[in-house]
Amino acid sequence: MPVDPPRGLYPAKVDEKGRLKLPTNFAGYLAALQATKVFVTSLDQTTAKVYTIPVWNENVNLLQNGGGENRNWGKDILLLANILGADAELDSAGRLLLPTELRRMLGLENAPVWLEAYEGLINIYSQQVFEEKRRRAQENLQAKLQFMEGLGLK
Repeated sequence: MPVDPPRGLYPAKVDEKGRLKLPTNFAGYLAALQATKVFVTSLDQTTAKVYTIPVWNENVNLLQNGGGENRNWGKDILLLANILGADAELDSAGRLLLPTELRRMLGLENAPVWLEAYEGLINIYSQQVFEEKRRRAQENLQAKLQFMEGLGLK
């Protein structure tokens, strides 16, 4: 039975020790997915991602074996993800320890972050990335809305 992720974007904080305190509904989401152990990394070196192990294993398989003539691209992405990534476990207080190199590269140390969940993973946006995404989303908003309403958006 599919598990619904928390809807919306939620503020959170990474503490001085590098632990991300998950809002209750995000910790509950991982618990409902039976994800006591997760893999935390970044694929684009902008957004951190918390993957359930089954979702991460699917990614590893694709990155190792997919791509045809560009097969090495997947291996390059996997190498970088492994450099920044590490397994993590949710502690009893609902915190995940983020890998040191990942925190430093993405500016997540002792900082506010924004969380978004879907399809077995959680995106972690730094405040700067969140503000950039919001600014970009607001550009030409009326045209975007009009277009989507033409497609049936209510």
